[in-house]
Order: sequence, then structure tokens, then C-alpha cells
Amino acid sequence: MTLLIVSIDTEEDNWHRSRQRVTCENIGELPRQAAVFDRLGIRPTYFTSYQVAIAPAAAAVMREVGTRGEIAAHLHPWNTPPLTEAFVPRNSMLKNLPAELQLAKLQSLTATLAETFGVRPRAFRAGRYGLGRDTVAALLRCGYQVDSSVTPFVSWEAFDDGPSFVDAPLDAYRLAPDRNVNQPAEDGDLIEIPLSCGFGRRAFALWGKVDRALDMPGLRRLRGICKRIVLSPELASVAEMLTLSRRLIEKGVRHLHLSWHSPSLKPGLSPFTATTADVERLYATVEAYVERLSQITPLTFATVSEAAAVEAAAC
Repeated sequence: MTLLIVSIDTEEDNWHRSRQRVTCENIGELPRQAAVFDRLGIRPTYFTSYQVAIAPAAAAVMREVGTRGEIAAHLHPWNTPPLTEAFVPRNSMLKNLPAELQLAKLQSLTATLAETFGVRPRAFRAGRYGLGRDTVAALLRCGYQVDSSVTPFVSWEAFDDGPSFVDAPLDAYRLAPDRNVNQPAEDGDLIEIPLSCGFGRRAFALWGKVDRALDMPGLRRLRGICKRIVLSPELASVAEMLTLSRRLIEKGVRHLHLSWHSPSLKPGLSPFTATTADVERLYATVEAYVERLSQITPLTFATVSEAAAVEAAAC
């Protein structure tokens, strides 16, 4: 049995960080997406940003679709109060903020989601995947049980001094604030449910080293020999996602984690769906992937928190 998790970064329209003229029109597309989920049997996790929660029309849509899955927390530091830090690129990575400010922003987001939706969130994803040790400590103080910010084999260091998850586990593991976020902590109280990333070839460790080497100047032109695959209809084809899924299953990974961003549901908001045809292609990719994956392995659909409950005994 393979757990299939589908999570959506459910956020404002503004792809580039913004504190001004923030809109949430893409949230109006979620009922159509929810109908697809209902047909496929998917139990989605909506990692929801502060700006969505405070927009009345968007919040109303979220109340409608959220009952068929899980509403979780998604923290965009640049427009989640308190806004006491400088509005500079490096501060868009949550881990780069002072520990007390990370905690204050998380408390603000958590309280707003609980008030708006009537349920205190238990799962979290950092905007731009900007997870750090201080973030783990803040999550535990706020009562979170699950994080899902880790992207194995991916380094965000070149993007405003983000984290590196190059050596992170592929499967669920436990986090503790006294450990690097890539290192499992046997007695950790926070479960990490990583996103699904890897390669189309076996021997992931070897290809991970090749992938890092190809980031060096002068070698990027050779990147075609070793393509890193992320399980997302924004970034990969159906064939690529199925190949990655087979490799992960062969490795004994217990879950597959499919994800994308809600702005991709409306043309022109994200870099992945410039046109209506692109949006239709995203939907078709998701449906084809789930249908064909179910022919490869028995599937159980789960939210991030449901998957964490299953995985807790094993990690």
C-alpha cells in the first residue's frame, strides 16, 4: 500500500512577495479543483496563507472546500504580521528571521486560521520552504504536530540564503530543534512529511552528487544527463512523475507527495500556467497520474496529518 498525499500551497495571487495590493482571486478556482479531488478520491491538504484567511471571499471558499480535506498553515513571512523586519529578499526565508519574530508570525498565522476556520491547524509548510531549527522550536511551541517543508535533493541556498535539503531523508522522519532539519531525531516531537523529489535513475545518492556537480559554472549545459524530478504537475510530465514514483516505491518509501500552488489554477498568476491551456494541462496531468499510478500500486489517499499519524510509528 502506498499513501498518496496531495497538498496545495493555498495562497494569494501575488507570485512575487508583496505587502501591497494583495489579491486572492485564484481561490475562486478551488471548487472546480475540489470536484476533481472528489472524483479521484483525493483528500487534499490546503496549506493556507494569512492573506487568504483574512480575505472574506477567499475564506468563504476555503470553508466550503476545506471540509473534504485538511486546512493547514502556510507562512509567507513578508506579509504575515508582525511586519517589523525589513522588506528585503533574505527575510522572505522564515529561517533567516530572529527566533522571536518567527514565533510571533507563527502565532499570528495560527490564531487567524483557527478563528477564521474554527479548527486549529496541526500541519505546517514554510513559504519558499524556508524551514530552520528555530522554526521547528516555534512550531512545537504553537502545538504543531507535522511539518512538510522539506524538499529532498534540493538546495535553496542560492535563493536568498534559503535552506539546503540535499541530504534530507526521502521518507517521514522526526524533527527536533536541537538538530539540523535534515537529521532525523529519534525522540523528536515533530513529524516531517517531505515532498517527493528524486531522479529517474536508480542510485539516488550517486545522481544527487552528479546533480550538485552540474550546478557548477561550465557544467550546467550537461544537466540533461541527470534531471531531478519533483512530484508536481507544475514541473514534471506524467511519465516523469510515474518514473519517480516507481523509483521511490522501489526504495521502500511509504508515501508519495504530490503538490502544486493554488495560483496555478488561474492563468497568468504563476510561472507554470500562463494560459488557459496550461491550466487544463495541469488538471489533465493530475488525473492521468493518479489513474496510472493506481495501476502500479494500491493507493490510500491521506491528508498530511493523516499520513503523519500512519508514519509516526515507523519513524
